[in-house]
Amino acid sequence: MYIFDIDGTLLNTIDSISYNINQTLKNFSLSQVPKEKIEEFVGNGPRVLIEKTLDYIGFEKSEKREKILNSYNKRYDDNPAFLTKPYDGIVEELEKIKEMGEILVAFSNKPDYTCKKVIGEIFGEGYFDFILGYREDIKRKPSPEGMYIIKERFGVDYSDIFYFGDSEVDMKCGKNAGVFTVGCAWGFRERKILENLKPNLIIDSPKEISKIRRV
Repeated sequence: MYIFDIDGTLLNTIDSISYNINQTLKNFSLSQVPKEKIEEFVGNGPRVLIEKTLDYIGFEKSEKREKILNSYNKRYDDNPAFLTKPYDGIVEELEKIKEMGEILVAFSNKPDYTCKKVIGEIFGEGYFDFILGYREDIKRKPSPEGMYIIKERFGVDYSDIFYFGDSEVDMKCGKNAGVFTVGCAWGFRERKILENLKPNLIIDSPKEISKIRRV
């Protein structure tokens, strides 16, 4: 089984996220935030993304934060595929995995509805065997709860799973679940950050995905 994070692993979503963040801020007459800074905030779902963004611009701790979050969520969820594309080599590698007869899963801290919508629009409905995003009944990554749900759904062992991600949250989630965890250095975090988290393996290009073998 191959399980992939979405943002920064399968899809380069930073232009879309950055655009929608800054348009939301503009609508509330707030300062714009550099894309590079927003990239640092991605990985823990939209609530944490907005909180970190508003902290960065020094916005007050008030109920208005919830309105800004809701505004961003609606804006992004209306068209999550906008300015979004797979990283070079991802589609070809996924095809190889499917030809191998492996189970293909997308697993993210994005809201579940948004995950299903963006994956369906980019890769096609039914391309992935399962898509799991954040739901209120499941703890977010780095909790291994989502990984457990995926494992049980398909009746596989943890030893059968490869998990690919690009962030601290992903590396911790994989470790917490006890699965073979692969850091993807083409994503939203520098390679050095991934190295410090000591995943089982770090790869620098999507073209390396299908070459990984169980030992």
